[in-house]
Amino acid sequence: MSENSLVRFYHELRRRKVIRVAIVYAFVAWLLIEVASVVFPGLLLPDWTVRLVIALAIIGFPIALVMAWAIELTPDGIKGDSGGSKQAEKVIATKSAAESEDDQRRSIAVLPFLNLSNDPENEYFSDGMAEELLNLLCKLPQLTVASRTSSFCFKGKDVDLGTVAEKLGVDVILEGSVRRSGERIRITAQLIDGKSDRHLWSETYDRELVDVFAVQDEIARNIVEALEIKLTPAQQHSIKKNATTNDMDAYDFYLRGRYFFERKEIKYALQMYEKAIEQDPEFALAWAGAAECHAWQCMWFEKTPENLAAANECSRKALQLAPNLSEARASHGLALSINGKYAEAEDEYKSAIELEPQSFQGHYYAGRSYFTQGKFREAADMFAKAGAIRPDDVSAAALRSTALRSAGTKAEKQEAAEHAANVAKQYLALNPDDAMALSRGANDLIYTGDIDKGLEWAERAYAINKNICGYNVACALFLAGKTERALDILEECLRKKTIHRDWLEQDTDWDSARDHPRFKAVLESLS
Repeated sequence: MSENSLVRFYHELRRRKVIRVAIVYAFVAWLLIEVASVVFPGLLLPDWTVRLVIALAIIGFPIALVMAWAIELTPDGIKGDSGGSKQAEKVIATKSAAESEDDQRRSIAVLPFLNLSNDPENEYFSDGMAEELLNLLCKLPQLTVASRTSSFCFKGKDVDLGTVAEKLGVDVILEGSVRRSGERIRITAQLIDGKSDRHLWSETYDRELVDVFAVQDEIARNIVEALEIKLTPAQQHSIKKNATTNDMDAYDFYLRGRYFFERKEIKYALQMYEKAIEQDPEFALAWAGAAECHAWQCMWFEKTPENLAAANECSRKALQLAPNLSEARASHGLALSINGKYAEAEDEYKSAIELEPQSFQGHYYAGRSYFTQGKFREAADMFAKAGAIRPDDVSAAALRSTALRSAGTKAEKQEAAEHAANVAKQYLALNPDDAMALSRGANDLIYTGDIDKGLEWAERAYAINKNICGYNVACALFLAGKTERALDILEECLRKKTIHRDWLEQDTDWDSARDHPRFKAVLESLS
């Protein structure tokens, strides 16, 4: 049950006076038992009569609570409750359903596939195979999939699979290898139980390179069968790879683009996507990837008219080529968002999620769009859904916490900050030098009162990569009371054009700085 549901349930208990009845009943029952224990022996009643009073008092307690819930004393007399009881039934049913779903949900990590090719530069291809399978499995709500960043941190390390499963918090692990020679590939994959180290399934595929998409589909289906997951027809369709190209050279460049994008090397990722498009101008996924790169340039580096226009143009081309591709819808929504067309962007995000309910991009980018409009409750809900798809994603957890600092109750704010800090700690245990994760986690550590550690994380992040995390570090320092240092970094972000007025205006972390001359100057300088 979510914290919102618990709060509503508690208020319903108070409204129906269930808590008051419980207190009064307990006092009266205690008084009766005391009286019985003193008076009954004087009346020469047998000892069991006192025990009977105690038993009746205990039996009557839950009956009294149920009656207090079911009926309501009003000025017009006793009334049965319909709406409230239905709400309680709904809360209980929701809790039971959620618990049942969690019990049945399996967790899996996809480790980077070994590159057994003669050419070490084929590393991106073996990584790409693992990442493509990870993305296919993410589309299934029956599975919790460890993020690529967490899984890939074990690349090249001699760690037993039991330890890997424990550190990633998963039941099973998919590992494999790729050998590429000319136009032929050999892909080996095996599914292993994380606790027993028992092989659940394994297979080797010797195929032509053009069959790589069919191999990905087969592996995904075999994993589903090995884990005994029942799929709906829509889910069966969702785990079929929609490559949107038959040109292996174009797909090769696309994988290189994903390789660089995951490492936040946006410039090189964009170059690879552009090469993929040159090879196959009809390659919708490559157009969507290019659009995302231009949008990221605007969000994190420099919001130029050229990047804004390019994000819009590339996403429109992706949408034109593949209107039913979730990635195309999400990338177009992102392009619309950074261009300030929020209503149109929301329609695109909704379409992306309808096409792919487990779309992390659709939920995450929708959350950012809502946040920049000051729709903090909607933003928090979207970030929560994104976090449910990728439980170890630091950004989704941290931004949910930030949104709730504007729209949540005191309890919600505390829970969200603690959750985000814990997600960051677990993630950083595997990826200690991730500047973005350090800077986001710093904010929540400081909010929860761990100021020294939060400041340490903020300074570490800034030392690693000040360009991509400067704004978050400034927020953390300001929350910790380091106002002048925070404003120094904020002004540096202004000079580098890595902050935007719409976000800064809505971010309540800066509320107490609104009248500060330096902050006002920064805000006025933003277009």
